[in-house]
Amino acid sequence: MAQWIDVWNSDDWREAAAEWIDQACSAYGISRVGGPDFWPADLHQISAIVHTDAADLIFSAAAPGLASEAAATVKAGELIPDKVVMPLAIDRMAGYMLSPDFGHTLADLGDTVETWELALASLGSFQVALMGHEEDFFDSGVTVVDPQFLPEQFEQALMLHVSLDPSHPLYLDPSRADSLVAHIDRLNTAAQALHAGPVPLSLEHGAFDLAQVVVPAETGVHGRILNLGSAHWAHPFSSLAVPLAAMCEAWDCSMDDERVMRVLAAYLGEFAAYGTPDELYSLIDPAVFVASLSQHETWLRLLLDADDEQLAAHSQLVLDTLALG
Repeated sequence: MAQWIDVWNSDDWREAAAEWIDQACSAYGISRVGGPDFWPADLHQISAIVHTDAADLIFSAAAPGLASEAAATVKAGELIPDKVVMPLAIDRMAGYMLSPDFGHTLADLGDTVETWELALASLGSFQVALMGHEEDFFDSGVTVVDPQFLPEQFEQALMLHVSLDPSHPLYLDPSRADSLVAHIDRLNTAAQALHAGPVPLSLEHGAFDLAQVVVPAETGVHGRILNLGSAHWAHPFSSLAVPLAAMCEAWDCSMDDERVMRVLAAYLGEFAAYGTPDELYSLIDPAVFVASLSQHETWLRLLLDADDEQLAAHSQLVLDTLALG
């Protein structure tokens, strides 16, 4: 178990978290009447429901390497308040957020075509609305992953892992590194296509699925986007990597399945200012191909302060991101 999860599970930390929640509530003239009742922690965050005399709230704490989520969420909320759940209070350094209880997510509605259409249309609308705000998110701690520099960053990542001591959990054997270098031509082609394409960079979610969208209160409205801890300022279409894998697994189909194509059309339709879905479709493959390089950066941030046991437990997941595709 990661050391920060041990901290989150300690009585001292939970008492301190409750005090922070009480201070945040007092600023709004409300009082905690129950909780925080914590859900089991995962490597990325811990969350709890907080009962107050006004309404239920959600407290969350991000892992140390993902603490920028709080500031990024506030910035998104300032820019597009109708597309995110705006926190009532944050601690930027600690990665704490206290937010309204957003209720159900689209994951509660199941893997239907209609649910995925709403999810990805909501994501696309969110991304288009944030275009042009790179500096704002960079100042919030969001890492920029510009496609034009990806080949160089890929080679640097390989060199980093190869240069580690062979006893290090994240060490990469030179022979395997040589086999990964074979991807460089395709990576160059993908990076050039994305850089030359018409779609500007935006917030790439990094871990998007149905659980990242709030069920809207009324029909015909996009859902609010959650959980920006793995986000990067990158090509927005890279956010499709996880959803495409999820849909193809759930429906036992390939990417050219009619249901998947319907969902992609709903997503691409939000980018109408940059081309028709047919014109933009060719950018999906290169964007999905490079998506794992952003995930590699997220893993390095997440495991920056991890002990050897945690590094060893997740080393294969980290190194697999360099396989691309």
